[in-house]
Amino acid sequence: MPKEINQEKLIKKLGIKLREIRNSKGWTLEETENQGWPNWRHLQKIESGKNVTLATLIKISNLYSIKLSELVKSIE
Repeated sequence: MPKEINQEKLIKKLGIKLREIRNSKGWTLEETENQGWPNWRHLQKIESGKNVTLATLIKISNLYSIKLSELVKSIE
């Protein structure tokens, strides 16, 4: 039987990873709007562990120029 996935834990890890990627680019939350993200406050919520949809993850992966599969793999 596969190990049960702790959804909240994965979402938190995803938020941390997204923050790390943004920081590695040298962007503040506010600067993500200059890069094409519509609302930095939304990204702030995601980075702090708010649930995120697949569509939003795709948009974030495009914003950061990272494959979605790499993003998800990095939090396993």
